[in-house]
Amino acid sequence: RDPKERIVSAWKSKVTCDGNQEISEHKHIVPKLLELAGSSNITAQTGKGWPCLDLSDYLAVLSQIHAHGKEDLLDDHFLPQHLGCFKDVPPSMWTVVTTIGDPNARCSLKSVLLKRAEKTDDDCQMVKTHNYTMSVNLTSEDELILDKITRREYEMLGQYLPAQTSTAK
Repeated sequence: RDPKERIVSAWKSKVTCDGNQEISEHKHIVPKLLELAGSSNITAQTGKGWPCLDLSDYLAVLSQIHAHGKEDLLDDHFLPQHLGCFKDVPPSMWTVVTTIGDPNARCSLKSVLLKRAEKTDDDCQMVKTHNYTMSVNLTSEDELILDKITRREYEMLGQYLPAQTSTAK
């Protein structure tokens, strides 16, 4: 999955203050992120009755975690892919590396599972259920942080991602 999209998606589903319904993981995940960040001037918002972070604070916390070299301790939702699914087996050793946005992803994955080539037509279209980076407002500072904390993932995955997202900065 696109690294920046994963980071924003994880915020929207696990950490955000948007919405009026508590997400069960808030009480566990937000304090753990703040703990990993160490001494910080960022505190969770609690006005809704549970801890949460706005997007800029969340990205700043992730940046601090990365700066302290603790990104390998992050929950799977926030863990960089080069430390997770690609840690022991790099993309070059996988049969198929694709993104959910690739129109042929379903056929590619199906061909691996069934051990036979699948045609690429409308039956193979995957439904992309979300694209969070398109529905949030990122400040220039947010963009810089996203570039910094996803740089290694883009270096690893760049050749497998669509051209518009594969630039590591």
